[in-house]
Parts: sequence; structure tokens; C-alpha cells
Amino acid sequence: MKWTEPAYGKLNLTLDILGKLENGYHSLSMVMQSVSLADRVTLCCEGEKGIHVFCGEGAPEGEENIVWKAAKAFFEYCGITEYSVQFWVEKKIPSQAGMGGGSSDAAAALRLLNRAYGKGLTADELRSLGSRIGADVPFCITGGTMQAEGIGEILTPVAELPNCWILLCKPPIGVSTPQAFKESDNAPAVPPKTPDMVQALETGSLEKIAAALGNRFQEILQIPQIRGIIRNMEENGALGACMTGSGSVVFGIFCEKEKAEQAANRLKGLGNCYVVQPISEYSL
Repeated sequence: MKWTEPAYGKLNLTLDILGKLENGYHSLSMVMQSVSLADRVTLCCEGEKGIHVFCGEGAPEGEENIVWKAAKAFFEYCGITEYSVQFWVEKKIPSQAGMGGGSSDAAAALRLLNRAYGKGLTADELRSLGSRIGADVPFCITGGTMQAEGIGEILTPVAELPNCWILLCKPPIGVSTPQAFKESDNAPAVPPKTPDMVQALETGSLEKIAAALGNRFQEILQIPQIRGIIRNMEENGALGACMTGSGSVVFGIFCEKEKAEQAANRLKGLGNCYVVQPISEYSL
């Protein structure tokens, strides 16, 4: 028998870096949002013993793969010592994008295993398990619209992003997350954007939400290609635009699908474009 799950991408409506922790990680404050661009993860509990992951695109398929790590953590947590599982990951979320594609794949793997083995783990249990694998995995367990604190593992539901159209543009450049954090360590402190975003979401106004977008990495790195895409989106009807995560995807918020698609046509020379919608929190 096979089970299949979507693994939705995420955006950072805000990303504040509050400081560096003693363990080398960074304290963050963010508002995260699931969107409809998704990988697909399929699980089969038959065949050769062990954990096997097939995902192509040059991604590791053994113990270095985050889906493999998620499965191993699940079996250890549940005390399962004999298993034969195979995962197929169909990638749609671009890599080096800041959209949490790998983390979402890992979260989908945990949901699939929970269902296939009938363990009935709650969302909180799966999030706790996911926090051992990656900082974005807890959010990706159920997605939706959440404030994330700590290193991303402390989650609080906030008012949902109203229905809208979101244009994503992935330029050909990538951004090193470790290097981005390193540069942030030497940057001056600035007021966080996340409290303003939480308040804007409560109003339900897309204009106020778009005005509250913010990403500290974007401000620190000052990447010309990113600035150019943001300017292009805003000139072509976006209420606001911002980079997600440590990049390099830029997203713009639109009221109308037609305007988002027209803007995508005008951005084709700058990167791969996708028109998506926000996804509400989903059940296990």
C-alpha cells in the first residue's frame, strides 16, 4: 500500500534576528505562511529492509537526506526496530529558495509514517519530534499562518493571511544561510517587524499586511538581484514584496490573479516564476 502527502512550501512574512545564542544558533521572531507550491512525498511500507529515499535532482538519498533523518527519528521515538520503508519525493519547490522545501518533505514523511503505522501522535508530538531534525520542520507539520520564535520551534497561531494571490520569483542565484547568519552577527540591531505583522493580520487588510512585510536578511545582504525583483513586482501591481528566509525567492502579494500573472510575464527574464495562494493550517 502507498500513501501520498503534499509538502507545502513556506514563506516568511517577517523574519527578525534577535541575537546569537550560546549554542551558536540564533534567536528568531517570524511570521510564517504556507503556500500552495508543494513537493509530493509518497511512502510505501514494503520491500527491502531499512529506510530508502528516492528524490533525484542531485539530492542525497541516504542518511544525509532529511526525509531519511525524519524516518529514523520516528522509528526511534516509537520504539520500532524492524521496518521496510521507501519514500519517493517529487520536487516542485526550488532549492536554495528560503521556502523550507526539505523541511516540508521531512514533515510530510512524519505525517505519513504516523498514519501508516497507526501511532496517533498529536501535532505537538510530531512538532517536538520534528524539532530534532530541523528548525522549520515543526511549522511544516501543519503549516498555516504562525508566529515562530526561538530557533523556529516555538509556534503560536495568529490570524490567517486573507485569500490573495502570491507571485514567487526564484532568481538563478543562491544564498548561503550560514554566511547570511554570519553577516547578521555584525549588523546593528533594529526594531523587529513581527509584532507589526501580527497586528496587521488581525485587521485582515492586505494593504496593511503588505506594508508590514520585512526580512532582516534582505536588509543586511542587499543583493542587487533581489532588490531588482522587489522593485519590478511593486511596479507591476504588488501591494508589497519581500525575500523569504535567507533567500533567494522573492514574493509579492496581489489582490487579483490576473495582475499576478501579468507581473509574472514581465519577470520571466529575472527568474522562474510561480503564482500561488496561501494555505490554511491542515489536519494530520
